[in-house]
Amino acid sequence: MASAHDHDPHYDILAAAVSGTAATMLTLLAMLGGSGANTTFLKMLFDAQLVVVELAMITGIAGLIKGGEMQKRILSQGAAILLIVGTILLSLGAAIL
Repeated sequence: MASAHDHDPHYDILAAAVSGTAATMLTLLAMLGGSGANTTFLKMLFDAQLVVVELAMITGIAGLIKGGEMQKRILSQGAAILLIVGTILLSLGAAIL
């Protein structure tokens, strides 16, 4: 009988997926280039989007590189949370534009 704790979480896969998604979002944001941002608030929102998504990508890559399982878990989950925050910021910016 297997217990609920017998599974092996794959934080490398999570970190790679988050990093790849963040890289795609950064590419799209770079193409957009804040062209629709004509107010200070929208420019600051665009910059915040870039920073949060960049941090998600960097944190995800750090999660791939680190050796300890606990570090991988913390970094992978942190990257996923940052990616969610970046997605919310992107949605907010799209709704305003």
